[in-house]
Amino acid sequence: MASTEGSAPDEVRTDPAVPRLVLSWTIVGIPLIYGVVETIRAILPLFGQ
Repeated sequence: MASTEGSAPDEVRTDPAVPRLVLSWTIVGIPLIYGVVETIRAILPLFGQ
């Protein structure tokens, strides 16, 4: 039982990791979205649009 009770505070301590996760996805996501948009812009003229 002591190990189970000790694991609950560890789960609460992982909450500060959420902003880091959002920040890391933002750093990766913005260039990724930009690349997808630029690729679509480059490909659309090939289809006559």
